[in-house]
Amino acid sequence: MFTSQCWYSSRWYFKSTGFLKCNYCNNVFIFLGWFLTKRGTFKKDWETVLIKIVMVVGLPCLAFDGFMADTTVEQVKTQAAILLVEFLFYIILGIVAKYFYIKYEQDVRDTLAMCTVFASTTFFGIPVVTALFEAGQATLPANIFNIPYRVFLYSLGFIVMSKPTQGQLATIAETKTETIVDAKIDPTGYAQVKTEIWAKKMATVKANLKQIFANPILIVTIIGFIFWVTQLIPGIEIVPDQNKIGSGRLFSPLRLDNTFSPLFKITKTLEGLCTPLAWLAIGMTLAKGKLREAMQDKKVWYGMIMKVILTPIIFAVIGKETGVWKLNSVGLTVIVIMLAAPPASVIVAYSIGYKKQPMLASNLTLVSTLFSIISLPFWVIITTAIGATSLFT
Repeated sequence: MFTSQCWYSSRWYFKSTGFLKCNYCNNVFIFLGWFLTKRGTFKKDWETVLIKIVMVVGLPCLAFDGFMADTTVEQVKTQAAILLVEFLFYIILGIVAKYFYIKYEQDVRDTLAMCTVFASTTFFGIPVVTALFEAGQATLPANIFNIPYRVFLYSLGFIVMSKPTQGQLATIAETKTETIVDAKIDPTGYAQVKTEIWAKKMATVKANLKQIFANPILIVTIIGFIFWVTQLIPGIEIVPDQNKIGSGRLFSPLRLDNTFSPLFKITKTLEGLCTPLAWLAIGMTLAKGKLREAMQDKKVWYGMIMKVILTPIIFAVIGKETGVWKLNSVGLTVIVIMLAAPPASVIVAYSIGYKKQPMLASNLTLVSTLFSIISLPFWVIITTAIGATSLFT
């Protein structure tokens, strides 16, 4: 029975979602980004510009457009389940991830744990899932997924990665000893230094909170979700169909794809930038890395296996054993692909900024990106097949 469901599911998937076309396209774009960067046609620092365009323009439009769709109580329940699933998952994995790397020193353990917990949903996960499924089926669950993801990325990720390294701890211990002596000699100067340190800490916390709550993607996602849910309010559908005159359908005033279709066409065009630019940026990232050096590090291989293979499996096992996950095939596939993506670029940036194993984080991202491209088709087939059963519904 399960075998026949798997076969039917996989067959349906290849036919109806354009899987082969999507997989072919992303590989071509990634290769193009890599080749043109290696050749010198693309400058290596252009990757930052492409990512900025995706972050500030493309993804907010993609997030908003995903909510310009009809809704039902059942759909709201499904998205609420995904939201709950992700909050629980990040809490659980955030606690246990460090134990996967318990044999390593503290700095390595922190870096590998955060690389395992947080994936590159923005530049890898979202472009892939939105291209895989037709008619924006994956846009809603992908947007909902990113709410807890961003909250934990800029809070837990920052807290762990900004902890002093072992070398810095030794320096701090020496400084504290000197400071105690200085405090006796110059109490006023000591108090001033303490005030300056506190001010720097508060400035860092404020900047991090701003990254969470002033993030354009998160803001647009919350606004779009509110617009989407309010369609369930009785009597709110009062605006006639502006796209098909005479259809007899009524829409909520907040359905901007109907009430203000020119704006929707603009955002629809801009959202199309996400996928090609993100894949080009991935190719450019691969071109900048030293693959041979990265593949010689056993820690990189271990971290890659944990990130790309075992993390999605852990998610599935936790859900199955607790009975918490109630997901359809699309929701399950979206979450697994998001989790199986390479480490988040924000974690790599933290690693570089706070001098916490930056080479390890960069090499892990490089190898994981390559392996994710290879493993993606297998994850899609597996999750679609499982989604056709009753395991997660």
